[in-house]
Amino acid sequence: MKTKFIKILITLSTLICTLMAFTISASACNWGWYQPEEPECLRK
Repeated sequence: MKTKFIKILITLSTLICTLMAFTISASACNWGWYQPEEPECLRK
């Protein structure tokens, strides 16, 4: 019983952290906070 509870807790924690990381990274790209430099071969 205790092991099952811990396993569920770890799974939920992992899911929440993954969703938060995805949301933060996606919103940074949408708002323009992340602007990678253009490679030199594409500048010409």
